[in-house]
Formats: sequence, C-alpha cells, structure tokens
Amino acid sequence: MLFLFIVLIISIAARRIKFNSKKNNEQIELNERINQLKHQALSSMMNPHFTFNALNSVQYLINSKRNEEANNYIAMMAKLIRKHLDTAGSGFIPLSEEITRLKLYLNLEKLRFQDRFSYEIINDTNIDASSLMIPNMIIQPFVENSLWHGILDSGDEGLLSVSFSFENVDIDSVLCRALIIKVTDNGIGIKTAKKQKEEESKGKEDHISKGIQIVEERLRLLSTKMHIPQPIMFEDLSSRDNNSQGTEVIISLPPTLYKIIS
Repeated sequence: MLFLFIVLIISIAARRIKFNSKKNNEQIELNERINQLKHQALSSMMNPHFTFNALNSVQYLINSKRNEEANNYIAMMAKLIRKHLDTAGSGFIPLSEEITRLKLYLNLEKLRFQDRFSYEIINDTNIDASSLMIPNMIIQPFVENSLWHGILDSGDEGLLSVSFSFENVDIDSVLCRALIIKVTDNGIGIKTAKKQKEEESKGKEDHISKGIQIVEERLRLLSTKMHIPQPIMFEDLSSRDNNSQGTEVIISLPPTLYKIIS
C-alpha cells in the first residue's frame, strides 16, 4: 500500500514538473518573440525613404542658396538620429523622450513639405512626461501613416494631433487606469487610404505598414502575456458624421504596459 502511495506521489510530481516545464518553455518562446519584435521595431526606426528624401531636401536647400534652412534641417536630423541611437537598446523610454522625437520628425517633414500640414501634441496636465515610461517606438509608425497615407494624399491643409491622457477602462470587469494615446488626422480616411495603398503597392508591403504590423504584434504579445485585450483600435471619422473626415488611432496601455518611475 505504501509502495502504491509513493508511486502515486512520484507520478503526480512528474506530471507537475512536465506541466511547469511546458509552461516555462511557452513563456521563454513568448519572451523570445517579444524581444525579436522589439529588435525589428528598433531596426526599422529610420525609414530608408525618409532618410533618402531628407538628404535630397538638404541638397535642394543648399543648391537654392538657402544655407540657414539647410543648416537647421541638418541639425534637426542629427538630433533625431541621435535620439534613435540613444534609445535603441531600451524596451521602455520616458514619454518626454518620445514627444521630443515625434516633434523632431514632424518638424523635418513640415520643412520638407513647406508647411502643408500643422500638428499638435497634447499632454494632460496630470501626466508627468519625464517619469512616465512607455514601450519604445510604438507611436511613430502611426504618425507616419497618418501623414503619408492620410494628410498628404488629401490635397488640403492637414492637421495631425497626438494626445496623451489617463482614463479608466474596463478590463475583465475590473476598472484600470489606462494611458490612452490618440493619433488623429483630417486626411482621406481609412477606406480611401486602404484602397489607394492597394492600388499603389500592388501587393508589395511598404515600410510604414510593416512598422504598424510590428507594433500591433508586439503589443498583442505583451497583451497576451498580461491577459489583457488588444490595445489598438482604428476608426474612420466619417463614421461619426458626414461632416467629419480622417482617421483616429487609439492605443490603450493598461498599467501592465507602462511604468511610472520616481
């Protein structure tokens, strides 16, 4: 009888070890995939088309004897590259750093497109941008998409807005304080932009779309790891009323996907 009891205990322990080993392997695989996506995101920070076009813009300004503008452009681009290099190894960065990086990128594009658009970055007064840490490189792909496939395709004067706020959201029947990031534009809207991209790309995937996919999968895996819903939503603003146009992207980061440092 004692022998059977010992065999039973050993059998249960073996199953437990096997189960824990399987869970650990799944966790290791998930972490490896997240790290791989983080590396891809950081590797794709500098859009090669953006870099090439920026250099062409500098050359144009120099050839046009607009040396002061050329110097300003070079200085801003150098700062942007430095920001990318400084944060390349970081999984999380201060919101203040991300805002600075977005401003540098948007100011470069404003100069290149001769102020065909304006932008605003709105940060709630209850957010300390220097102590709030967010996942690195999750906003710029959506900003690029709004600019290139929304605003610049519309032909009208564009407005791009990026806002940050805290809101209470329901996650599995529990209220959580989420960081809400909204990227809003008054461009041509999701449906028209998607149709144009399909016609232009002819099945080829562009850099911006790839960047968005990386962010979406990275956050999806982090969400799976933390057992929270998919945190990215897209809305065509024309669905609200006939007088509105453009796109709004809403990124919801619950407390498990942001950090506050003291």
